Amino acid sequence: MAEQNKTNWKLMIGIIVLIIIIAAGTSFAFMRYFVAKMNEPEAEKQSKEIGTTYTLGDFIVNLSDSQSYQFVKASIVVETSQGDLVEELDKRKPQIRDRIIAILREANIEDIQEPGAVSIKNQIMTRLNQILTEGEITSVWFTQLVIQ
Repeated sequence: MAEQNKTNWKLMIGIIVLIIIIAAGTSFAFMRYFVAKMNEPEAEKQSKEIGTTYTLGDFIVNLSDSQSYQFVKASIVVETSQGDLVEELDKRKPQIRDRIIAILREANIEDIQEPGAVSIKNQIMTRLNQILTEGEITSVWFTQLVIQ
């Protein structure tokens, strides 16, 4: 009987030690995960500083693929990689406006109504960067986008 009690106590102590090890490991993993998540937004803020912005102005363009008369009104702001680019953007404003008007006229309603209008923004950024020599455009924002 004494040997059976001794075996039961050893089994009980083994189970308790195993539970403590599992609980400690789980707690460590959760704490490490949550601490990393809490520090993440701060790191993102440091890497997401906004560069120099430039307002390209308002654009009112007829859509070419529609059966009826529809137009888009857009106000566009771009972010540049460096401040020197603002002078070049001023000099090339007629070229820039022409390219943006062409992009908007080529677009269909689905492109414009796409959440975030990502494909149009990428087209604008790509085509404008083709003509720039001082730097590049890193982001495009619509401050106003109306389809009528």
